[in-house]
Amino acid sequence: MNIAILGAGAFGQALGKILTDNQHTVKYYDPYVYPDVNLDAATFEADTIVIAVPSLAIEKLLQDYPERLKKVPTILATKGLLSAEPFADFAQFSVLSGPAFASEIAEGKPATLTSSSPVAMGIFHNDQITIELCEDTNGILLCGALKNIYAIGAGYYSNSENMTAAFIQHAHAEMKNYLSDHDCDPATAELSCGLGDLILTCTNETSRNYRCGKMLAEGRSIDEIQDKLRTIEGLSTLLSVKTEKYQLLRQIKQLAGYQN
Repeated sequence: MNIAILGAGAFGQALGKILTDNQHTVKYYDPYVYPDVNLDAATFEADTIVIAVPSLAIEKLLQDYPERLKKVPTILATKGLLSAEPFADFAQFSVLSGPAFASEIAEGKPATLTSSSPVAMGIFHNDQITIELCEDTNGILLCGALKNIYAIGAGYYSNSENMTAAFIQHAHAEMKNYLSDHDCDPATAELSCGLGDLILTCTNETSRNYRCGKMLAEGRSIDEIQDKLRTIEGLSTLLSVKTEKYQLLRQIKQLAGYQN
């Protein structure tokens, strides 16, 4: 198959490696990495489109998105969105999410991901990558967004392994409640996109959200942390999510110096 990947960052490149390993033809669209390749060229004759740009870049990407491309099966691999509403007029839209650091994927290490479409299973599944199917598209998206926020809290309390374990347990329970309150299936939080990604992101220095929490515990300001780490998906999501009803989300917002 001909597959276009929009976003050639570390994760986009890692997904591209899986696809080429599976004998698919991959083209990238990324004005920063491939400035000479425009969107039309990258998506010409594409059978499937994979979106892997940062969540903050989604709005800009969709501003002048061609109508013809909305008819092409599209898989969103971006984490940080709270709903699939921006893609409501896409004919065949699905998501892909789960515990997978780009560096490990690129090294050929195994991972299990969750997707809402058999298309993803068809193009990504192999001996390295296991794809589990779940029809709860918005639930998968919410898990990917919430775990980034919780990772900030886990980093803040990382000086105690006991506290980290308790934090993850409570975060998982709160994630399920959040899904239920937003018309999603709480069972989705039991999958790789939920519990699996939560454990990975809340226990690993590779996560910038986790490192953000550790730096907050050291007394560093948000401005200083953002200057050092640059993109911190959990912080941008934290500003969008309603936290009043949810103890840990509210607590993390206060730790970051944000008001409810």
